[in-house]
Amino acid sequence: MMRNENVVGPASGGAGNGAAPAERLLLDIIDTVREPLVVLDAEFRVTQTNRAFHQTFRVAPEDTIGQLLFALGDGQWDIPPLRELLVGRLPAERELYDVDVDHVFPRIGRKIMLLNARLVTHGPDVPRVILLAIEDVTERRLTERRLAAQRVELERSNAALNEFAFVASHDLQEPLRKVLSFGERLGTSAGAALDANGRHYLERMLDAATRMRILISDLLAYSQIATSVAPFAQTDLAAIAREVVADLETPIADAGARIDVAALPVIDADAQQMRRLLQNLLGNALKFRREDAAPVVQLGASSSPGGVCTITVTDNGIGFKQEHGEKIFRMFERLHSRAQYEGSGMGLAICRKIVERHGGTIAATSTVGGGTTFSVTLPVTQKEVEYPP
Repeated sequence: MMRNENVVGPASGGAGNGAAPAERLLLDIIDTVREPLVVLDAEFRVTQTNRAFHQTFRVAPEDTIGQLLFALGDGQWDIPPLRELLVGRLPAERELYDVDVDHVFPRIGRKIMLLNARLVTHGPDVPRVILLAIEDVTERRLTERRLAAQRVELERSNAALNEFAFVASHDLQEPLRKVLSFGERLGTSAGAALDANGRHYLERMLDAATRMRILISDLLAYSQIATSVAPFAQTDLAAIAREVVADLETPIADAGARIDVAALPVIDADAQQMRRLLQNLLGNALKFRREDAAPVVQLGASSSPGGVCTITVTDNGIGFKQEHGEKIFRMFERLHSRAQYEGSGMGLAICRKIVERHGGTIAATSTVGGGTTFSVTLPVTQKEVEYPP
């Protein structure tokens, strides 16, 4: 610990010519520190300040040394939280760290100061010394508060959007079920009585209602990705891939396709969402196939530095222009007409939302007629994982 006589310095705030070598070294160290420092005696009078204090608070050394701290700047430093810190708490606690004091100085404006204080004593006959370190955290705290407010607003906005999508999807389901139900009844009971145009109109109505039901179902699934979720847990992607391939048995057989599954890792994830992710990507590969070649789909994985794995799904399908590589992940975006390839245009948007919820990324590389590769990067271990008991 430093002796009291080595702390009290000359009024200049620097190392005077008459100071002892040890004292000069200590004063040079204090003056070199980037954060404002103040040394007080037992009566809270300033005995030493450094250059950072003068620059931050725009005061001259001659206006500080020997002055009562609370009287500096015509009383600008008579700050109740600071007085409570030094006069009320420090004598009992001896050391105080990371105390925020928010104060508006009449001359220099608002300062949010992060204070560390220490009471230094070396015995009953040695006067005590108070070391006060001040960090100007004004910009940092204001930025933190702005970001916190923005985060709250974003969470509120997202919650409102998810609630709207969920409620709208549910509210639309019931009238749509009635349209389909009564349309099918009409076709059964009166179909024979309808002329060709009537039957055509009825078929188109039922087709449109069916597409709407799929769209609403996908919209509901999209809205639930961030709300109706399971905790992250160790998930065997190989086991999930086997289940997904089994579920796709009929479309695989109909297309004469082959799906090759390589070794896949165990990662921290939401198993149901990983199932939906692989189902959408493999189903996509089967859907967008070429007419002149049986689909061949390869599902594999590789490890990357930093605890990240990359899952790839590669097909030999129709592909697309690489300039559309970002567009395909947007909601309701389609590169082909519904007459060519059915679907809601939500599948890849759902994939991206799932991947982003897991802290990963998804991208696609493709050439027209040359197939497509989807690359999904995922953390192997999530920072906060709730394992089941």
